[in-house]
Amino acid sequence: MLLRRFMSHIRAENWFAVSLDLIVVVVGLFIGLQIDTWWEGRKDSRLEGEYLVEIKEDFQENKLKLEDTIARLEQILRSMLILQDQAALSEPTLPVPDLNQNFQQVFRMVAFVPIDRAFANLTGSGELRLISSRTLKSALAEYYSAARVTELVQQTHEMELVQIYEPYAIENLDYSTVAIGHVDDFPLPPPINDAGILKQISGREFRNVLTQKWVISTDLLAQHRGMLARTEEILEILDSLEGDNEPGSGGT
Repeated sequence: MLLRRFMSHIRAENWFAVSLDLIVVVVGLFIGLQIDTWWEGRKDSRLEGEYLVEIKEDFQENKLKLEDTIARLEQILRSMLILQDQAALSEPTLPVPDLNQNFQQVFRMVAFVPIDRAFANLTGSGELRLISSRTLKSALAEYYSAARVTELVQQTHEMELVQIYEPYAIENLDYSTVAIGHVDDFPLPPPINDAGILKQISGREFRNVLTQKWVISTDLLAQHRGMLARTEEILEILDSLEGDNEPGSGGT
């Protein structure tokens, strides 16, 4: 319709009408592009909001996991110090079951593996561009880079469980007294000699094993406390972004 009218104006050499037709076309194209741009922006903004919700859920869960991991590491350290104090006495004051229970903590290797569902989806789909906050993008990249370092530290310390603690317990103790069971319906029989720890507790090797576990646990504790601080920082950034995007806040 518009094309036929445009051609008829050219044939009639009505250049004023031709100019008007061109203006109408150009304005229509401009408005159409503006609408497309607005719609794409609305769609990207909606997707960004959905990702921000998912990221926050991931980091709230990471915070809970880290708090639990830190609490367990602190319990391990308390047990190592209790045994060190007992080893310094001429005769332990704690009963044998308590000594064995504390020594069980030597075999606990606490690990934190961060949840990265939202970040993995963003990077895997190429949609990281949707996150408009450079501060958040930078913090996320640094967080998961630090998490990889923490995982390497954890793996290194897990190797020491096999290389140091298990061989020591198998060689010097009734291993069933200090082994950590995981299945309630398949319990071990009672140990033959649960008091073997009394012969070891005053020895140098026993104290060295405890000290090595203390070194490992303090290293991991520092790593996990650092990750918790990073987690809380990202949650604060997410909270500030929510505030900026509330109605009437003046955010974009």
